[in-house]
Amino acid sequence: MTHECDDCGESFDTLTRLRLHDCGDVQSKTSSTSTDPDRSESGYSSSTEERKSSVAELDNQLDRFSDGDGDALHYAVVEFERALSAALEEGNSGDTYRDVFWPYHERVSDALDEAARSEGWKFLEDVIAAHDPTQDDEIPLVTPTVANAVGRNLIRTRLADGASAIPVAALEYLDDIATNAPDTADTAREEVHAYGWGIGHPDHAVVECLHARAEEDIFLISPTLEHAFYADQYAAVDALEQLVRDESIDGTLPRVTRDDMPYRRYVLDCVYGLKTDGHWPGMPRYYDWHEEFDYAFELDETVEQRIRDLVEETSFDANLPNDWTFRDLGV
Repeated sequence: MTHECDDCGESFDTLTRLRLHDCGDVQSKTSSTSTDPDRSESGYSSSTEERKSSVAELDNQLDRFSDGDGDALHYAVVEFERALSAALEEGNSGDTYRDVFWPYHERVSDALDEAARSEGWKFLEDVIAAHDPTQDDEIPLVTPTVANAVGRNLIRTRLADGASAIPVAALEYLDDIATNAPDTADTAREEVHAYGWGIGHPDHAVVECLHARAEEDIFLISPTLEHAFYADQYAAVDALEQLVRDESIDGTLPRVTRDDMPYRRYVLDCVYGLKTDGHWPGMPRYYDWHEEFDYAFELDETVEQRIRDLVEETSFDANLPNDWTFRDLGV
């Protein structure tokens, strides 16, 4: 279904793209309370002015959202992108960028999560479509923030309603980030870890996707599998066995004082905390899902034995103590 602008007649695939397009009439109507109503005509002499203006407008839109204007949050995300882009142009060894990103990463993530809990997945799917990580050569700067909200609601949906209730678009979005984000995009890649909660989804093959990018993306595979164990430990141990036994995954991690570590050995790091009280995955940021759901995890004895058998079968216990524990598998 397409959506047409009443003012200029242009058509858009999603309501979010309609709301955010560059039609002057639409912008003037939706930003009537802007702290700088003439910003589109006046121009800016520097990226510093652009950043300050965007941050002020970001605050304005977040305030409007707090006052009950749901549409304002879509514009807040756009202003956040603009502010981050301007901060990058300023340079300053990244300090200005961090000063904008970190305070608003939490605020905007919280707001997106609030909107999704109120309006349902459709709201987040609109945001995902408007900030597509596959559309340009570089992923949007707001990607970590959108991914954070997607990850929170992915976990919440899985725990409340099961894997099949998770929208495929949400899983595809996190997988697209993992595929397209450069290695330097640490925060975006970390917020993707919740992808593991989609394991066993009937319409999106999480394990196959992880397996397909294991050789090129091993640092994301282990923390994603860790999440998967909390979603479905039986499906997760199946996936772990597939990966560790696949000798075509032949990459290694260099180590200074010891032999290089095979990627397949590194994947076993995912079980490090499964038998440790009080240890939970640290992503998504700002969200303690185990507290929200009063979640309790106990590793099944048969799953534990399968992991132990796997370690011995692959001889990855050669340098472990005789009485090794899962914590000894940590990297």
